[in-house]
Parts: sequence; structure tokens; C-alpha cells
Amino acid sequence: MRKKVNIPTMALLVLGFIFLASCQRVVVRVNSLPPNTPGGQPVFITGNFNDWDPGETRYQMTLGPDSSYYITLPPGFGKIEYKFTRGDWTTVEKNICGEEIENRSLYTADTDTITDSIASWNDLDPVDCPRLTILIDGFPENTPIDDVIAMASNLNSWDPDDASISKETQSGSRYITINRPQGVNKVEFKLTRGSLSSSESDKFGNEIPNRVVEFGTKDTVKVSIEGWADKPEYKPERVTLLITHLPKNTPPEEPVFLASNLNSWAPGDKNYEFQRNKNGELFYSLPQKDFTLDFKITRGDWNSVEVDKNGYDINNRRIDLNNADTVKINIIRWKDMGGTGDDDITILLTKIPETTPVDSKIYIAGTFNDWDPGKLRNKFRMADDGYYYFSLPRRNGDFEFRITRGSWEMAQVDQYGSELPSYKYNYNDFDTLFVDVDNWKDLTTKRVNQVTLVLDKMPINTPQNSRLYLASDFNNWNPEDKDLIFGKLPNGKPAITFDTYGRMMEYKITRGGWDRVEVNRFGEEIPNRILYFGFADTVYIKVDRWRDQGGNY
Repeated sequence: MRKKVNIPTMALLVLGFIFLASCQRVVVRVNSLPPNTPGGQPVFITGNFNDWDPGETRYQMTLGPDSSYYITLPPGFGKIEYKFTRGDWTTVEKNICGEEIENRSLYTADTDTITDSIASWNDLDPVDCPRLTILIDGFPENTPIDDVIAMASNLNSWDPDDASISKETQSGSRYITINRPQGVNKVEFKLTRGSLSSSESDKFGNEIPNRVVEFGTKDTVKVSIEGWADKPEYKPERVTLLITHLPKNTPPEEPVFLASNLNSWAPGDKNYEFQRNKNGELFYSLPQKDFTLDFKITRGDWNSVEVDKNGYDINNRRIDLNNADTVKINIIRWKDMGGTGDDDITILLTKIPETTPVDSKIYIAGTFNDWDPGKLRNKFRMADDGYYYFSLPRRNGDFEFRITRGSWEMAQVDQYGSELPSYKYNYNDFDTLFVDVDNWKDLTTKRVNQVTLVLDKMPINTPQNSRLYLASDFNNWNPEDKDLIFGKLPNGKPAITFDTYGRMMEYKITRGGWDRVEVNRFGEEIPNRILYFGFADTVYIKVDRWRDQGGNY
């Protein structure tokens, strides 16, 4: 017998199910964040349940003991749409390649817990994208309109194929998208116009190193092409090496050669033979480019290379080909021939600080002039090539000197602002000495409120676990001040950071007492170290030996 359905009762049952469903609370769990997520930043959920407010405090997720993020959504019924952020829409989640994703969704009646993973953030580069886009945001104006731009790489055996040809965006930029092959972490490539013979170059048409990018660190890499190997955009300027002086005993009409890091130091390479100009001077011309030329002059082999007045080998000559024009060369003597007589030695300043005022007067002070820091007869002169030089009469024995701008308060200091010891040489040690001046004592280069001292080298017999102290004029020369103990950098080197006071400080390093203070390599007392502030945040020093310990490095 068919029973009659009570309609009011059925309506109550349906309403009951709806009520129960609406009371269900859903737990949302995020079990994975992008590896480049900044530490300590909050994670929020936002959606149609809070009017899409990306940083509402009550929807900040809680970090659980399993390193997942959790939040329980309020009771509701129906479809929930949502996304994750780090507090605002600029930090909203994206897909694994940094692209927009659809709103996430769930139905409260279907589940009580849902687990999600966040692949990337809008404001950070994707790190796990399985493809890479090379965006060409600039190329030479002389690029033929009809030529393709393609990529030659280790992925296509350096022979561009159809997949490596660039496509054009609506804005006119070109791009190439590469899918990551299994097991490949990086791609080495050059951009070409179809073959390696028409590959990218610098603006002068010179070959450039292969480009290298890694998969998974960025999804898009911007590059700009400066020039093409077969179509240089600029005609390179030239650098001329001009020999202005040859030894008087140089055999006439004998060829002279350039031996350098350009030709693997071949001493008689006919491609690098000097020619004579209309004035009879020997010259060799090279293109200007971003390259440091190290060289010497020979007459065809290493037995006939240039040397100093006493017949000793000289240091390699050096030129920055990017900033040179005409370089004048003075050859004093050949190795296989006797000297022609020269009673002077030359001090050449190969570098002076950029802070040096225009028209500064630079002096040499030493044992030969009673250490007068501004004696007129000991002033450097400027050569035609822009370098400062000073010729000192050759004598017997040793001599010492320092460089100043006319007073000891304007003396040379090193790159860190530390006072330099005197240069010490014998008059027969050299013909020409090259000196770099890093800084002037009175011309600071930066504002320094703190300085870190790093002990770059110490004696190998320094007892393990020794405590190292800074004894200084600002702590009354306390050799074991517990507030000035060296710590250690991640690389194990001792270091200490302290506030700067005044303009300079004097100091020494100890192991806890004056009987364990640093000394020189002969075990002798050293002068106080002097550091002028305003040149470096980090200063590297070395300790030769401890007073109570023997030995060397």
C-alpha cells in the first residue's frame, strides 16, 4: 500500500540538511610555499567570503608545527572562491611560471579539509618554471629587417633550428621560449641571425663570451644585442704604441716586435711587427676595445727583449686599450746588448685617487731630502701620457721614500685608509718603479660610522681557540678588553666591528696581554697601526708573528 507523503515534514527535512551543511566549517591548509618566499612574512587567504580583501587580519593563516599554514573558514554554504597573498594584491599567488591563475574554489558541503600548494608569487621571480623565455629588448639599428634572430646553443648543437627562431610581440620586441629538457639545468647560448658566422658581438664586432642562464631561477631573461660579428655598428678607434726612444746601439733596420697576451707572448710574431711612420718612428696600431694589454718589446726573441739599465728583466708593460690613444714607449736597453749610460732612476705614479684636486702638486719625500714632504725640487712632473713621474739621481746603497701632496697631513694611505710604511729599495734595484696611490690621508671618500677589522692572515702556530683582542687609543690600550674581542666570520676568519670615533685611531692586535702582542716577522716591536676613517667599511690586516711565539705563515 502506497503511503502518503507529508509535504510539511519533507520541507522541514530539507531545511534541516541545508542548516547542517551551512554549519560545516572548512579547514584550508597550504603545505608548500615557493622556495624564495621571504622568511617571516605572513600568508593570507582572501575570497568572496571577505569581499576579496587581500590582507584582512582575521584571514591571516597560522603556521603549524608541520611547517604548513592553516586557517578555518567561517560556516557557510555553497561555492567559495579564493586565492592566497602575502598581504596585498602585488603579492598574490601565480602559477609555476608566474602567470595568472583562475580563482581557487571549493564547496563547503563537499569537504572539511582542503590542501593547496603555492607555486609562485606575483612580486618574485618564479624558481621552478619548466620553461625559459629569452626577451630581446634591444638590437643594433643595422640589423637587416628580413633577417631572423635565432638562438644557437648547447641544446641545438650550436646550429639554430626552427624552434630557436625568435617570435615578435605586439610591441615589436622579440622573444624565444625554451622548454627545459629533462636533466638539463642551464643553457649556454648566443643569439645569431641564422648561423654562428652572423652571431652577436660587441659594438665593434669583437667576439663575446657565450651567455649562460639557469633554468628555474627566472622565467624571463632580458638581453640586449650590441652588434653583429659580420656587421660591426661602429668602426673601432685605434690605439697607437709609439717607440719614442731606442738604445743608441740598436742595430739599424732590425725589426722590432710586440710580444703580449694578444699573441700568446710570441717574441717574433711578424703579425705584431712595428712599422715606421713618415718621421721614422716605430709604431704599432691596435683597435680600442675593453681589454688590458700586457706586453714587452723585443727584437725577435727573448734573448733580445727590453730590460732595465742594469740588464735586469722589467715588469710587463700594461695598457687599458679602452681608454688609451697614443702610448709613448721608452726602451732603455736590450738584454743581449750593453747599456748606453743613464744615471737616473724613475718613480712613476701609475694611479692616483679620483679625489685628487685638479692641479695638485705631488711630492716625494725620503732619506735623500731629510724627509721634507713638500720640497720644490722633489715635485713630480706630468708626462705626455698623463702619468706623474720623478727622476732621482742614482747613488749607492739603500733609500726610503713616501708620496705626499706637500705635507704629512696630505700623505698617501692605502685602500683602507691605513698609514703606509715607507717604500724601501736599493738604488740598483730598478730603472723605473711603478707606484699606485690609492688614497690621500686628508681626502676621505665616504662616511663611515662603523669599521670591521678582519684578520686575513695569522701565524700558523697561533694556538687554537686563542682569544684575540683589539688594543687601541680609544680603550686606553687595554690589551684584554672584554668588549673588544674578535668574533669569527662564516669563513672562520677573526673579525671585530666597532664604532668610529674622531678621524683616526691607533691600534695593535693581542692575544690577551702585551707579552702576546703582534710583532714583525723578525720578532721585533712594530709601530702602532694607524687607520684613518672615511675610506673603507671593512679593513683586512695580517699578523706576522706573536711576541711569545716563533714561526711564519
